[in-house]
Amino acid sequence: MSSERRIVAWVIAVTTLGVLVLFLWPTAKEGLAPQLLRSHVAILPAGAETAMVGPVDVSAGTEFTLYAVLEASARGGEAVYYTDAPSLEVGGERVPEEALRPWDRAGVIKIFWFTVEGPSPYVKLEAPEQIDRFAFTEFFRPEWPSAWTIQGRLEPRYSDSLEREAMEIQARSFGTQRFQVRIEVFDHEDDPTPKQRFISVGGEALPESVGSFPTVYSSLDGPAGPASLAFGLTELEPPPDAGPEVQSQLVELTRRHLAFSRLALLSEVIQAAGHARSDLSWSDVDLAAGPSWGEGEDAVDTGDLVRVGSRVVVLFRDRGVRGRLDREDLCFDFERGASVRTLSEVFTGEGLVGLARL
Repeated sequence: MSSERRIVAWVIAVTTLGVLVLFLWPTAKEGLAPQLLRSHVAILPAGAETAMVGPVDVSAGTEFTLYAVLEASARGGEAVYYTDAPSLEVGGERVPEEALRPWDRAGVIKIFWFTVEGPSPYVKLEAPEQIDRFAFTEFFRPEWPSAWTIQGRLEPRYSDSLEREAMEIQARSFGTQRFQVRIEVFDHEDDPTPKQRFISVGGEALPESVGSFPTVYSSLDGPAGPASLAFGLTELEPPPDAGPEVQSQLVELTRRHLAFSRLALLSEVIQAAGHARSDLSWSDVDLAAGPSWGEGEDAVDTGDLVRVGSRVVVLFRDRGVRGRLDREDLCFDFERGASVRTLSEVFTGEGLVGLARL
């Protein structure tokens, strides 16, 4: 073979090899990439530096960010986390910075966000055994962006059924909310089905995993704290023949912020103020000319209790005559679910109401 022919042959061989590398390298690279394992939800409150895969406690009004996390295992067994979170903690352990990376692999990622909630704002138990069938459901939130990072929100899925004014009053600046993320991997954008799907923990993990479940507990300070955390939860009310076992279960669900009953929740409010139900001092007040809001022995404040008969509400905010307790002031009411109402909506007609200052 002449030298010219050898050169041509070499050029053809090198070109062919280059073309093969060009076409085969993405497949080979993906084969060497970390193996995808599972997805997580990480939560980063405003002012914090590390996103947590698990529950976070914040003050009412604190904004927070949700991060989708896709965990993988490298060839050497090292954990890798695909996420946009600036810093990450999983299972109580800080993830090394070098283990965090944005998604930089072949394939198209689609992300879907869910909230994990009870079945409805209110469930009346018709029989004691029904409490054992209480379960959580994953609700798809199509109005939330399909993105690795989104602004967190506390609104429950069933908020559309609540009054608009009440939702504006709440502004969902407090309450309890749990989150789930589904991450799907496609070869191409127009593929009808994903080649892989990863779903973070959902309702089936509750109540056993309540201590590690991605949850935001956003509460008011003081005695109103437990009452504010009831928003977003299902109210469970027992049947008349419920025995001590059912009552004990309701107390436990309320304590762990999984659901609540009115009686157990009011007990939490009273205990948070350092009182016992038996030592509350009730006085009669007229909402047409009530006491003042603020400090002082005779003043009222957020967390105090107002009642007529068996209907008890928790004072929330002064909204009527400035600085004076009246019918247009706001309260937390727990009649068929947690809601914010004016006192006039709860206590209709004239007459005195009972007031317990906490």
